[in-house]
Amino acid sequence: MRDHCKNQVAGFGEQKEKKENQRLNKSESRGEALHKEAVNFHMQGDIKNAEILYRQAIKIGFLHEAIFSNLGVICKNSDRQEEAITLYEKAIEIRPDHPDAYSNLGNLHKELGNLDQALTSTLKSLELKPDNPDALINLGGIYKELGTLDQALTSTLKSLELKPDNPTALINLGGIYQDLGNLDQALASTLKSLELKPDNPTAHMNLGGIYQELNKLNQALASTLKSLELKPNNPDALMNLGSLYKDLGKPEQALTSTLKSLELKPNNHTAYINLGVIYQDLGNLDQALASTLKSLELKPGNPDAHINLGGIYKDLGNFDQALYFLREAEKNDEVKAKASILLAQTYYSIGLYREGVKALSETQSKAGKGLLLALYLCLEKKVEFNLCAKELIAKNWYTQTSIAAIDHANILYNQTLDNGLKGSTFDSIVNQRINKHEFSDTLLEGIIMHLSAKIIQPQHQGLLVNGSQTSGNILDIPKKPFIELKKLLIKKIDDYNQSCSINTDKDFKANWGKNMYILRGWAIVMGKGGNLKSHNHELGWLTGTFYLQMPEREANSKEGAIEFSHQGPKYPQGNSSFDTRVIRPEVRDLNIFSSSLFHRTLPFQSKTQRICIAFDLQKNEKLWVDFN
Repeated sequence: MRDHCKNQVAGFGEQKEKKENQRLNKSESRGEALHKEAVNFHMQGDIKNAEILYRQAIKIGFLHEAIFSNLGVICKNSDRQEEAITLYEKAIEIRPDHPDAYSNLGNLHKELGNLDQALTSTLKSLELKPDNPDALINLGGIYKELGTLDQALTSTLKSLELKPDNPTALINLGGIYQDLGNLDQALASTLKSLELKPDNPTAHMNLGGIYQELNKLNQALASTLKSLELKPNNPDALMNLGSLYKDLGKPEQALTSTLKSLELKPNNHTAYINLGVIYQDLGNLDQALASTLKSLELKPGNPDAHINLGGIYKDLGNFDQALYFLREAEKNDEVKAKASILLAQTYYSIGLYREGVKALSETQSKAGKGLLLALYLCLEKKVEFNLCAKELIAKNWYTQTSIAAIDHANILYNQTLDNGLKGSTFDSIVNQRINKHEFSDTLLEGIIMHLSAKIIQPQHQGLLVNGSQTSGNILDIPKKPFIELKKLLIKKIDDYNQSCSINTDKDFKANWGKNMYILRGWAIVMGKGGNLKSHNHELGWLTGTFYLQMPEREANSKEGAIEFSHQGPKYPQGNSSFDTRVIRPEVRDLNIFSSSLFHRTLPFQSKTQRICIAFDLQKNEKLWVDFN
């Protein structure tokens, strides 16, 4: 989202009249003539000749404040910012009550990131000329960047009172409303701007950003592409396009657009953060790390970069660095709540449960409370556990983490707390065989060949013995076998939701079309002796496995089988006995089950690799909150 600021060009349309009896000498007459001619060239867009004439006027000693101010505008627009500052300051020196020079100086300081100086200059301009709508636009943009959105809104609305049909002010108003979370008003303001100026590339770009936040991704894509049609080499629009392609599950196109954006604007820290996330989705953790570190170099202390680095280092198995960056992110009030949960999750994953509880000491969110419940169970704090569980049940705040903890605790403590599923989690397990008509041998073998090429960087998986797990989202690979597999899984998940009574959404197909779900997949390849220790999928809603290749085994052997249980590996067992359910999958088998359910792969001794695609169907939580 970009603001438009207005430069004031003095002398366009009128020249200041001299006092009636003032005599002009020859130099002054020549200077006046040069000034007038320069202004005419400037108004016609002939910037080269305008600059020549402005400088000739200065050279012969005609030192009028408007010449320096207008020449400053030319220098600013041709990336000669330091010279522009000097020229604006000279205009102010000649005439300290010159409002346009102050306004232009403030605008330039804003673009250079000198927000305090920008604010001072713009306020001075408005002190001299209070009802200047363009200076009020600029003031609104400065306040927006300073994060004082109420003042930004007031200034921009005041500008529109003075000049109601100003498309630039309406663009900026849309941006402010977007930052305030008033997306309907943001949309209305931006559409109004486009009514007044239909071919404004910035307005189309901003419209795309608003549609993206409204989760209208196809409209967002159309608006962003329209912006690039009007202004092909706009780095901000290209960056936004990359973000859109990522959300649309097209990481290769996202990568292309983001790299193109960085060619045009190499020091854009936001584009580097986005690039890091795209590389993560593509399974290239080394480049994800390099891109995110570059973003942090360009904007030190950026909490978003700290959070992303925490996730990348965790995926790489470097927990010390992951914890360091998440602690750094936690120092920032804006992201503290999110960082605290990620920090606690990292502590939880490496068995530092007390540290996890401390990290969540101030949490008031559903996700934070669900994780806190699991940590209390790990520490055998029954009283705290039950108090926390009853709070979550009363609020209907169920997560996969809290469901799993309640299921385990009900057996451990011989109690009957409501797990929110209206039944046993075992009843969520569905196993079926996918026939060759639905997914051909050619497609299946295509996935195996892609995996054997080892193109995708592996992700750290501490629970996996003698095997590897891919990073990124394998279901977003733009190759036919993966595209067809994703289509198949979406269809089978819809069938599951219609037939199963546990943990389902009968409106899944419609909600999938509204982007209210995210489907993420990865491959797990195991060799002889391989197994995957017990775990569940805290970030999922439904989880599944599709088997591409299975090791040979005896008829009744459980080697390579998947075993389900309510017993959490990190939770205390006491004297309790936990039931299990075992499925011995064959090639083409598909399992779908609640993500809360613990499961593990049993070891096998065959030399044939065990290859499967695991997947999580995740809820797009922000949209579900808005929906509910």
